[in-house]
Amino acid sequence: MGYYTVKVKPTIAASIQNAEAFASGEVLFDWTGFEIPRGSGKLISVTAVIKPKGDAAPTQNAFPFQLLFAPNNDISLGTVGAAADRKPNPNITGMIEFPATCFGPTSMRSTAIASSSHSTVGGHAPLVLAPDVDQSSVKGYHKVDVGCIAAGAFDITSINAVNETSFDEGAQTVITMDGSSMDVREHFAPGDVLHAQDDAVLGTVKTVDDAVTITLTAANTEAIAEDDIIFDVNPITLVFGFED
Repeated sequence: MGYYTVKVKPTIAASIQNAEAFASGEVLFDWTGFEIPRGSGKLISVTAVIKPKGDAAPTQNAFPFQLLFAPNNDISLGTVGAAADRKPNPNITGMIEFPATCFGPTSMRSTAIASSSHSTVGGHAPLVLAPDVDQSSVKGYHKVDVGCIAAGAFDITSINAVNETSFDEGAQTVITMDGSSMDVREHFAPGDVLHAQDDAVLGTVKTVDDAVTITLTAANTEAIAEDDIIFDVNPITLVFGFED
């Protein structure tokens, strides 16, 4: 018997994050594929690390949600940021509900951390996830999909704005933010993929240098305008624990 973990970072477009807060029953992210060693996998734990609202506090997103699993993404859960579709989806093979009690009482100030093993209502029974054997990008592995429906008022809107004269693509690697009582170290971290509110791509964070300065791994991919609001397009990280 052995154990392994898989880390998944679903994408939520910056334009969707910027539009408005999510409501209960809306799709937080649609099917996102990940791969496990060939054959079925016994899922025994899930941890979700969720970025805060982009405000000065910052405000945690410690709200209930549902994770759904399927062997493929043939039938969408619906439009991200809108109510989940009501049409039947026979592809769904499992679900884990995260009530508010799944969030640890010692969660970091700016980050909400939920664990399927923390719930005072008993967590969840292990799920056996059966991948679609016809979908794989790596030899010896099979793909599974995970999607999420909000059961609370997730708010990942932001006021993290660029404080720079507008610059063309490839112009610079160091980005200065406008402050506004904001400390970008509470919102961004190395490895984050940053997009502007109109989905223009800045690039990947190399370092967060101080309260208002971010250094990218390479010069900005697309043009950026002063006062553009910046988002991490992967505000939720899921860590799945499997037993062989």
